Amino acid sequence: FISRVKAILRRIDHEPSTQITFGNIVLDDEKKQVFVDGELCHLTFKEHELLKLFLQNPDVVFSREKIMDKIWGYDYLGESRTVDVHIRRLREKIETTPSNPKYVHTKWGVGYYFQLTK
Repeated sequence: FISRVKAILRRIDHEPSTQITFGNIVLDDEKKQVFVDGELCHLTFKEHELLKLFLQNPDVVFSREKIMDKIWGYDYLGESRTVDVHIRRLREKIETTPSNPKYVHTKWGVGYYFQLTK
């Protein structure tokens, strides 16, 4: 019992901040909220998790398969193109011009990444 309590206290003391800020995007993971230009942006749970993955790993290119593993889980049997649909919807919600994205980019033939600088 004492060991469990100590383990819980260690986790609490070392919990990273639940808020990630980049430019005009603020992601609050604890509240599951995203703000773009100070306004609440309504994301689905998967879109939120996708954005969090990108914000935690800027400039890292993720293949569709890697995104599916990380967001949907290893046992997901759906189409890998669902990632493309979620990327498109995420861009529509956080990008000023989704057809010319500032943040979420495609590395043709490889996957997707969140670009810190342009």
